[in-house]
Amino acid sequence: MDLKPEVSKGAGYKRGFIYLLFICFMGLSASAKADVHEGARNEFKYLIDQVYLLPVVKQKEEVKIAVVYPGLQASDYWQRSLTALRGRLDDLGILYKLDIRFSQPHTQLDLQEAHILEMLEHEPDYLVYTINSLRQQRMVEALLQRKEPKLIIQNLTRPIADWYDIQPLIYIGFDHVEGADKLAQYFKQRFSKGSEYGIIFWGKGVLSDQRGLTFERNVGSYHKLKASYYTQSRAQAKRSTLLMLKNSPGLKYIYACSTDAALGAVDALKELQRSDVAINGWGGGRAELDAFQEGLLDVVLMRVNDQNGIAMAEAIRLDMLDQPIPNVYAGDFRVLTQGMDVSLINRYIKEAFIYSGDVRK
Repeated sequence: MDLKPEVSKGAGYKRGFIYLLFICFMGLSASAKADVHEGARNEFKYLIDQVYLLPVVKQKEEVKIAVVYPGLQASDYWQRSLTALRGRLDDLGILYKLDIRFSQPHTQLDLQEAHILEMLEHEPDYLVYTINSLRQQRMVEALLQRKEPKLIIQNLTRPIADWYDIQPLIYIGFDHVEGADKLAQYFKQRFSKGSEYGIIFWGKGVLSDQRGLTFERNVGSYHKLKASYYTQSRAQAKRSTLLMLKNSPGLKYIYACSTDAALGAVDALKELQRSDVAINGWGGGRAELDAFQEGLLDVVLMRVNDQNGIAMAEAIRLDMLDQPIPNVYAGDFRVLTQGMDVSLINRYIKEAFIYSGDVRK
């Protein structure tokens, strides 16, 4: 799915007092690159949380932003990221042109590489991409040897140490390890010691390693892992769950590493007419929230989703202003559980989708 480039002139409004204070903070000098990143981290986080700021970027021409996303999947994370990016750029009054390409995760890396090569012919100022495999890492390494475009790595918040000082402009996303630890804590409290469980991984790569293996290590011997499967689609996740429950019918829960994995597991339970196995959501997009509200998911780890699109816009703005930018921005999580107060859940959802939700403040 290829989306045509679009141009937006931006809204360019709102109060600027908070932003002026921020600029004062950012004006502080730093003697080393590491100090600049560290000094910018808290200020950047503060900036992300502010919705209405006065735009100050002066442009002679629109900034060109190329986006290559594995967005053809059940999770709406990638689409919402774009909505939040557009919304924030509009609020900041930044003139921009987006060139967006979607592909399937895991199986269409050739297409992603073709998209990037095509986009480079248009000389974008910024390229937004993700890394979940060694092949994608190698592509980014080649891009880092170029002066342009500047790279924003999304859905990865742990810098690649092998690159040393040659790093992208910023890593933006939600820490997979932190999220896995939160879900591990939940399931250890939810089920007694010795309970049996299974894991549905989402492809082989960084995401499954950080979400799945982290969860397994955290749970340790407190619960018994009976089976685990790597899947690349909702249908594969369903088949894996059916096989898992055939071989281990006494499982108390199945830990899913992605939206597609979770929904595939739900499909399997529906076919078996079982409701006694708990399943988690990982991300908290619309599909997961609908399943959660129907009682099909026991718990949902919800990203405060639009923070990532906001962070991309703010990183671009600060770069245009030649201001310090942290090397990593990791957004916040909310853990939604059955029985939680509905008004609190609705508040969390509204906060998560401040740009991409049905109601915009």
